[in-house]
Amino acid sequence: MNSLAGFFLLVVVLYFIEHIIYLLGVFRAMREPDGHADSASLPLCTVLVCARDEEKNIEQCLISLEAIHYPKDRLEVLIVDDKSTDRTPEILQAWKARMPNLVVLRTGEEIKNLRGKVNALTQGMDAASGEFVMITDADSHVNPNWVREYLKHYDEHTGMVASITLLDQKYFLDGVQSIDWSYLLGMACASANIKIPLSVIGNNISVRRAAYESVGGYRKIPFSVTEDYALFQAIWHKKRSDGTPEWEVRFPLHHDLTVMSEPCPDFKAWWRQKHRWVKGGEGLKFVGYVIFILGLLAQLAMVTAFIFLPLPAAIATVAIKWAADLLVIVPVLTRTRKLTLLKYFPIYEIYLALFVFSMPIMMAQKNVKWKGRVYKH
Repeated sequence: MNSLAGFFLLVVVLYFIEHIIYLLGVFRAMREPDGHADSASLPLCTVLVCARDEEKNIEQCLISLEAIHYPKDRLEVLIVDDKSTDRTPEILQAWKARMPNLVVLRTGEEIKNLRGKVNALTQGMDAASGEFVMITDADSHVNPNWVREYLKHYDEHTGMVASITLLDQKYFLDGVQSIDWSYLLGMACASANIKIPLSVIGNNISVRRAAYESVGGYRKIPFSVTEDYALFQAIWHKKRSDGTPEWEVRFPLHHDLTVMSEPCPDFKAWWRQKHRWVKGGEGLKFVGYVIFILGLLAQLAMVTAFIFLPLPAAIATVAIKWAADLLVIVPVLTRTRKLTLLKYFPIYEIYLALFVFSMPIMMAQKNVKWKGRVYKH
Protein backbone atom coordinates (compact mmCIF):
# COMPACT_ATOMS: atom_id res chain seq x y z
CA MET A 1 0.00 0.00 0.00
CA ASN A 2 1.43 3.40 -0.97
CA SER A 3 1.63 6.34 1.44
CA LEU A 4 -1.32 8.19 -0.15
CA ALA A 5 -3.56 5.15 0.22
CA GLY A 6 -2.46 4.83 3.83
CA PHE A 7 -3.21 8.51 4.50
CA PHE A 8 -6.67 8.37 2.90
CA LEU A 9 -7.59 5.22 4.80
CA LEU A 10 -6.40 6.82 8.05
CA VAL A 11 -8.57 9.89 7.34
CA VAL A 12 -11.75 7.90 6.70
CA VAL A 13 -11.11 5.62 9.69
CA LEU A 14 -10.82 8.71 11.93
CA TYR A 15 -13.95 10.08 10.24
CA PHE A 16 -15.75 6.80 11.01
CA ILE A 17 -14.65 6.86 14.67
CA GLU A 18 -15.86 10.47 14.91
CA HIS A 19 -19.28 9.36 13.65
CA ILE A 20 -19.45 6.52 16.17
CA ILE A 21 -19.12 9.23 18.83
CA TYR A 22 -21.89 11.20 17.10
CA LEU A 23 -24.04 8.07 17.19
CA LEU A 24 -23.89 8.24 20.99
CA GLY A 25 -25.25 11.78 20.78
CA VAL A 26 -28.06 10.69 18.45
CA PHE A 27 -29.06 7.89 20.84
CA ARG A 28 -29.13 10.39 23.69
CA ALA A 29 -31.43 12.57 21.60
CA MET A 30 -33.89 9.68 21.32
CA ARG A 31 -34.37 9.25 25.07
CA GLU A 32 -37.85 9.95 26.33
CA PRO A 33 -38.01 13.20 28.34
CA ASP A 34 -38.67 13.22 32.06
CA GLY A 35 -41.25 15.99 31.80
CA HIS A 36 -44.81 15.93 30.53
CA ALA A 37 -47.22 18.59 29.37
CA ASP A 38 -49.76 18.52 32.20
CA SER A 39 -53.07 19.77 30.81
CA ALA A 40 -53.98 21.21 34.20
CA SER A 41 -51.00 23.59 34.26
CA LEU A 42 -50.07 24.33 30.68
CA PRO A 43 -47.96 27.50 30.39
CA LEU A 44 -48.74 30.34 28.03
CA CYS A 45 -46.78 29.76 24.82
CA THR A 46 -46.16 31.85 21.72
CA VAL A 47 -45.47 30.48 18.26
CA LEU A 48 -43.42 33.14 16.49
CA VAL A 49 -43.11 33.32 12.70
CA CYS A 50 -41.37 36.03 10.69
CA ALA A 51 -42.75 36.33 7.16
CA ARG A 52 -41.35 38.31 4.23
CA ASP A 53 -43.02 37.94 0.83
CA GLU A 54 -44.42 34.50 1.63
CA GLU A 55 -47.73 34.57 -0.24
CA LYS A 56 -47.00 31.13 -1.72
CA ASN A 57 -46.29 29.44 1.62
CA ILE A 58 -47.95 31.31 4.49
CA GLU A 59 -51.33 29.57 4.27
CA GLN A 60 -49.87 26.08 4.59
CA CYS A 61 -47.95 27.32 7.62
CA LEU A 62 -51.09 28.83 9.17
CA ILE A 63 -53.09 25.66 8.54
CA SER A 64 -50.53 23.67 10.53
CA LEU A 65 -50.43 26.27 13.33
CA GLU A 66 -54.22 26.28 13.55
CA ALA A 67 -54.14 22.49 13.97
CA ILE A 68 -51.75 22.52 16.95
CA HIS A 69 -53.14 20.49 19.85
CA TYR A 70 -52.93 23.08 22.59
CA PRO A 71 -55.62 25.19 24.29
CA LYS A 72 -56.23 28.26 22.15
CA ASP A 73 -56.41 30.49 25.22
CA ARG A 74 -52.89 29.34 26.20
CA LEU A 75 -51.34 29.59 22.73
CA GLU A 76 -50.54 32.85 20.96
CA VAL A 77 -49.68 32.65 17.26
CA LEU A 78 -47.65 35.75 16.43
CA ILE A 79 -46.78 36.47 12.80
CA VAL A 80 -44.34 39.31 12.17
CA ASP A 81 -44.84 40.69 8.67
CA ASP A 82 -41.35 41.85 7.75
CA LYS A 83 -42.28 44.57 5.27
CA SER A 84 -43.73 42.19 2.70
CA THR A 85 -44.43 43.66 -0.73
CA ASP A 86 -46.65 40.84 -2.02
CA ARG A 87 -50.06 39.56 -0.82
CA THR A 88 -48.74 38.28 2.53
CA PRO A 89 -50.36 41.12 4.58
CA GLU A 90 -53.76 40.56 2.92
CA ILE A 91 -53.63 36.82 3.59
CA LEU A 92 -52.73 37.41 7.23
CA GLN A 93 -55.58 39.87 7.73
CA ALA A 94 -58.04 37.38 6.25
CA TRP A 95 -56.80 34.69 8.63
CA LYS A 96 -57.24 36.88 11.71
CA ALA A 97 -61.00 36.40 11.43
CA ARG A 98 -60.49 32.63 11.32
CA MET A 99 -57.92 32.32 14.13
CA PRO A 100 -58.85 34.21 17.31
CA ASN A 101 -55.37 33.55 18.78
CA LEU A 102 -53.57 34.97 15.74
CA VAL A 103 -51.72 38.25 16.26
CA VAL A 104 -50.17 40.05 13.30
CA LEU A 105 -47.39 42.59 13.74
CA ARG A 106 -45.72 44.58 10.97
CA THR A 107 -42.11 45.56 11.60
CA GLY A 108 -41.38 49.20 12.24
CA GLU A 109 -38.04 50.96 12.07
CA GLU A 110 -34.95 48.82 12.48
CA ILE A 111 -33.65 48.63 16.04
CA LYS A 112 -30.12 50.04 16.29
CA ASN A 113 -27.84 47.80 14.20
CA LEU A 114 -30.37 44.97 13.88
CA ARG A 115 -31.22 44.21 10.28
CA GLY A 116 -33.57 42.00 8.34
CA LYS A 117 -34.87 38.92 10.12
CA VAL A 118 -33.00 39.70 13.33
CA ASN A 119 -34.91 42.97 13.57
CA ALA A 120 -38.22 41.17 12.92
CA LEU A 121 -37.41 38.50 15.52
CA THR A 122 -36.47 41.15 18.09
CA GLN A 123 -39.74 43.00 17.62
CA GLY A 124 -41.59 39.70 17.72
CA MET A 125 -39.92 38.65 20.97
CA ASP A 126 -40.72 42.07 22.44
CA ALA A 127 -44.40 41.53 21.63
CA ALA A 128 -44.66 37.84 22.52
CA SER A 129 -46.70 37.00 25.60
CA GLY A 130 -45.55 33.41 26.15
CA GLU A 131 -43.30 32.05 28.86
CA PHE A 132 -41.99 29.78 26.10
CA VAL A 133 -41.58 30.85 22.48
CA MET A 134 -41.54 28.30 19.66
CA ILE A 135 -40.07 29.67 16.43
CA THR A 136 -40.59 28.46 12.90
CA ASP A 137 -40.64 29.96 9.40
CA ALA A 138 -43.44 30.96 7.07
CA ASP A 139 -42.38 28.34 4.50
CA SER A 140 -42.59 25.55 7.10
CA HIS A 141 -45.34 23.47 8.68
CA VAL A 142 -45.38 21.78 12.07
CA ASN A 143 -46.82 18.66 13.70
CA PRO A 144 -50.03 19.05 15.76
CA ASN A 145 -48.14 17.88 18.88
CA TRP A 146 -45.17 20.19 18.25
CA VAL A 147 -45.75 22.58 21.17
CA ARG A 148 -46.65 19.89 23.71
CA GLU A 149 -43.64 17.77 22.77
CA TYR A 150 -41.32 20.74 23.13
CA LEU A 151 -42.63 21.46 26.64
CA LYS A 152 -41.81 17.90 27.72
CA HIS A 153 -38.11 18.68 27.31
CA TYR A 154 -38.10 21.72 29.59
CA ASP A 155 -37.26 21.67 33.25
CA GLU A 156 -36.36 24.64 35.42
CA HIS A 157 -32.77 24.63 34.13
CA THR A 158 -33.52 24.39 30.40
CA GLY A 159 -33.17 27.58 28.38
CA MET A 160 -33.54 26.34 24.81
CA VAL A 161 -34.72 23.22 23.00
CA ALA A 162 -34.17 22.65 19.26
CA SER A 163 -34.92 19.85 16.84
CA ILE A 164 -34.80 18.61 13.25
CA THR A 165 -36.22 20.07 10.03
CA LEU A 166 -36.59 18.10 6.82
CA LEU A 167 -37.86 19.17 3.41
CA ASP A 168 -41.02 18.52 1.45
CA GLN A 169 -40.49 16.59 -1.77
CA LYS A 170 -41.99 17.27 -5.16
CA TYR A 171 -38.95 16.62 -7.34
CA PHE A 172 -35.92 14.35 -7.22
CA LEU A 173 -33.47 17.00 -6.05
CA ASP A 174 -35.82 17.93 -3.20
CA GLY A 175 -35.16 14.50 -1.73
CA VAL A 176 -31.41 15.00 -2.08
CA GLN A 177 -31.67 18.34 -0.27
CA SER A 178 -33.75 16.74 2.47
CA ILE A 179 -31.25 13.97 3.16
CA ASP A 180 -28.59 16.69 3.27
CA TRP A 181 -30.57 18.41 6.03
CA SER A 182 -30.96 15.08 7.87
CA TYR A 183 -27.18 14.73 7.96
CA LEU A 184 -26.32 18.34 8.83
CA LEU A 185 -28.96 18.63 11.54
CA GLY A 186 -28.23 15.10 12.72
CA MET A 187 -24.65 16.26 13.28
CA ALA A 188 -25.88 19.35 15.13
CA CYS A 189 -28.19 17.21 17.25
CA ALA A 190 -25.51 14.62 18.00
CA SER A 191 -22.85 17.17 18.86
CA ALA A 192 -25.15 19.09 21.20
CA ASN A 193 -25.87 15.89 23.09
CA ILE A 194 -22.16 15.23 23.64
CA LYS A 195 -21.64 18.82 24.79
CA ILE A 196 -20.16 20.22 21.57
CA PRO A 197 -22.32 23.20 20.53
CA LEU A 198 -22.31 23.46 16.73
CA SER A 199 -25.62 24.97 15.62
CA VAL A 200 -29.41 24.75 15.35
CA ILE A 201 -31.91 25.50 12.59
CA GLY A 202 -33.96 28.67 13.06
CA ASN A 203 -37.23 27.21 11.73
CA ASN A 204 -37.40 24.68 14.57
CA ILE A 205 -36.28 26.10 17.90
CA SER A 206 -37.92 27.03 21.17
CA VAL A 207 -36.66 29.29 23.91
CA ARG A 208 -37.63 30.11 27.46
CA ARG A 209 -38.28 33.85 27.67
CA ALA A 210 -36.17 34.09 30.84
CA ALA A 211 -33.18 32.57 28.99
CA TYR A 212 -33.64 34.95 26.05
CA GLU A 213 -33.73 37.94 28.40
CA SER A 214 -30.75 36.69 30.43
CA VAL A 215 -28.48 37.08 27.39
CA GLY A 216 -29.95 40.48 26.57
CA GLY A 217 -31.91 39.23 23.58
CA TYR A 218 -30.81 40.02 20.04
CA ARG A 219 -30.01 43.60 21.07
CA LYS A 220 -26.99 42.36 23.05
CA ILE A 221 -25.96 39.47 20.79
CA PRO A 222 -23.46 40.41 18.03
CA PHE A 223 -25.26 40.59 14.69
CA SER A 224 -25.13 37.45 12.55
CA VAL A 225 -26.76 36.48 9.26
CA THR A 226 -27.50 33.18 11.02
CA GLU A 227 -29.40 34.58 13.97
CA ASP A 228 -30.44 31.13 15.19
CA TYR A 229 -26.79 30.12 15.60
CA ALA A 230 -26.02 33.37 17.45
CA LEU A 231 -28.86 32.95 19.96
CA PHE A 232 -28.04 29.27 20.49
CA GLN A 233 -24.39 30.06 21.22
CA ALA A 234 -25.29 32.93 23.57
CA ILE A 235 -27.61 30.79 25.68
CA TRP A 236 -25.26 27.79 25.64
CA HIS A 237 -22.31 29.85 26.89
CA LYS A 238 -24.21 31.98 29.42
CA LYS A 239 -22.54 31.51 32.83
CA ARG A 240 -23.52 32.17 36.41
CA SER A 241 -21.25 34.20 38.66
CA ASP A 242 -19.54 30.99 39.82
CA GLY A 243 -18.69 30.01 36.25
CA THR A 244 -21.23 27.19 35.88
CA PRO A 245 -23.68 27.15 32.94
CA GLU A 246 -26.83 29.11 33.64
CA TRP A 247 -28.94 27.16 31.15
CA GLU A 248 -29.13 23.74 29.60
CA VAL A 249 -29.72 23.49 25.87
CA ARG A 250 -31.36 20.33 24.58
CA PHE A 251 -31.62 18.87 21.09
CA PRO A 252 -34.06 15.93 21.13
CA LEU A 253 -35.05 13.83 18.15
CA HIS A 254 -38.75 12.94 17.88
CA HIS A 255 -41.30 12.61 15.10
CA ASP A 256 -43.64 15.15 16.74
CA LEU A 257 -40.84 17.73 16.85
CA THR A 258 -39.96 17.38 13.16
CA VAL A 259 -40.73 20.46 11.08
CA MET A 260 -41.18 20.21 7.31
CA SER A 261 -40.01 23.08 5.13
CA GLU A 262 -39.82 24.06 1.48
CA PRO A 263 -36.69 23.08 -0.47
CA CYS A 264 -34.75 25.62 -2.50
CA PRO A 265 -36.52 25.85 -5.88
CA ASP A 266 -33.43 26.53 -7.98
CA PHE A 267 -29.64 26.72 -7.93
CA LYS A 268 -29.54 30.47 -7.16
CA ALA A 269 -31.73 30.03 -4.05
CA TRP A 270 -29.69 27.00 -2.98
CA TRP A 271 -26.40 28.90 -3.36
CA ARG A 272 -27.67 31.86 -1.37
CA GLN A 273 -28.95 29.63 1.43
CA LYS A 274 -25.70 27.69 1.68
CA HIS A 275 -23.66 30.89 1.41
CA ARG A 276 -25.56 32.39 4.34
CA TRP A 277 -24.94 29.27 6.42
CA VAL A 278 -21.24 29.18 5.55
CA LYS A 279 -20.72 32.86 6.41
CA GLY A 280 -22.71 32.50 9.62
CA GLY A 281 -20.63 29.49 10.60
CA GLU A 282 -17.35 31.40 10.42
CA GLY A 283 -17.70 31.99 14.14
CA LEU A 284 -17.26 28.30 14.95
CA LYS A 285 -14.93 27.44 17.80
CA PHE A 286 -11.73 25.43 17.33
CA VAL A 287 -13.46 22.07 17.63
CA GLY A 288 -15.88 23.09 14.89
CA TYR A 289 -13.02 23.77 12.50
CA VAL A 290 -11.41 20.43 13.38
CA ILE A 291 -14.67 18.69 12.50
CA PHE A 292 -14.90 20.65 9.25
CA ILE A 293 -11.31 19.89 8.20
CA LEU A 294 -11.70 16.18 8.90
CA GLY A 295 -14.91 16.15 6.86
CA LEU A 296 -13.18 18.00 4.02
CA LEU A 297 -10.32 15.48 3.98
CA ALA A 298 -12.77 12.57 4.03
CA GLN A 299 -14.60 14.06 1.05
CA LEU A 300 -11.29 14.55 -0.77
CA ALA A 301 -10.36 10.93 -0.08
CA MET A 302 -13.69 9.66 -1.40
CA VAL A 303 -13.66 11.80 -4.56
CA THR A 304 -10.09 10.93 -5.56
CA ALA A 305 -9.94 7.34 -4.29
CA PHE A 306 -10.49 5.65 -7.65
CA ILE A 307 -7.98 7.97 -9.33
CA PHE A 308 -5.00 7.60 -7.02
CA LEU A 309 -5.53 4.40 -5.03
CA PRO A 310 -5.42 0.69 -5.85
CA LEU A 311 -8.91 -0.68 -6.41
CA PRO A 312 -9.25 -2.52 -3.04
CA ALA A 313 -8.09 0.57 -1.13
CA ALA A 314 -10.42 2.82 -3.14
CA ILE A 315 -13.43 0.60 -2.45
CA ALA A 316 -12.54 0.45 1.25
CA THR A 317 -12.17 4.25 1.42
CA VAL A 318 -15.57 4.93 -0.12
CA ALA A 319 -17.28 2.18 1.91
CA ILE A 320 -15.95 3.51 5.23
CA LYS A 321 -16.94 7.09 4.33
CA TRP A 322 -20.49 6.08 3.36
CA ALA A 323 -20.87 3.86 6.43
CA ALA A 324 -19.85 6.76 8.67
CA ASP A 325 -22.44 9.11 7.15
CA LEU A 326 -25.14 6.46 7.48
CA LEU A 327 -24.40 6.16 11.21
CA VAL A 328 -25.98 9.63 11.58
CA ILE A 329 -28.49 9.62 8.74
CA VAL A 330 -30.25 6.31 9.39
CA PRO A 331 -31.21 7.00 13.05
CA VAL A 332 -32.42 10.49 12.13
CA LEU A 333 -34.58 9.22 9.26
CA THR A 334 -35.86 6.35 11.40
CA ARG A 335 -36.90 8.64 14.23
CA THR A 336 -38.50 11.17 11.89
CA ARG A 337 -40.24 8.39 9.91
CA LYS A 338 -38.57 9.36 6.65
CA LEU A 339 -36.53 6.25 5.86
CA THR A 340 -37.73 6.35 2.25
CA LEU A 341 -35.24 9.19 1.76
CA LEU A 342 -32.41 6.65 1.83
CA LYS A 343 -32.94 6.01 -1.88
CA TYR A 344 -31.34 9.43 -2.46
CA PHE A 345 -28.21 8.59 -0.44
CA PRO A 346 -25.78 7.68 -3.29
CA ILE A 347 -26.67 10.88 -5.18
CA TYR A 348 -26.40 12.82 -1.92
CA GLU A 349 -22.77 11.72 -1.52
CA ILE A 350 -21.94 13.24 -4.91
CA TYR A 351 -23.96 16.36 -4.02
CA LEU A 352 -22.10 16.65 -0.70
CA ALA A 353 -18.74 16.56 -2.42
CA LEU A 354 -19.80 19.34 -4.79
CA PHE A 355 -21.00 21.44 -1.85
CA VAL A 356 -17.89 20.88 0.27
CA PHE A 357 -15.56 21.88 -2.54
CA SER A 358 -17.64 24.99 -3.30
CA MET A 359 -17.30 26.20 0.29
CA PRO A 360 -14.00 28.10 -0.29
CA ILE A 361 -15.77 30.13 -2.99
CA MET A 362 -18.66 30.82 -0.61
CA MET A 363 -16.26 31.85 2.15
CA ALA A 364 -14.53 34.30 -0.21
CA GLN A 365 -17.84 35.80 -1.36
CA LYS A 366 -18.40 38.78 0.94
CA ASN A 367 -21.98 40.00 0.67
CA VAL A 368 -24.81 37.69 1.73
CA LYS A 369 -28.02 38.02 -0.29
CA TRP A 370 -31.14 36.71 1.42
CA LYS A 371 -34.87 37.47 1.13
CA GLY A 372 -34.27 40.49 -1.09
CA ARG A 373 -31.69 42.04 1.24
CA VAL A 374 -27.93 42.33 1.08
CA TYR A 375 -25.80 41.90 4.22
CA LYS A 376 -22.15 42.96 4.17
CA HIS A 377 -20.07 40.39 5.97
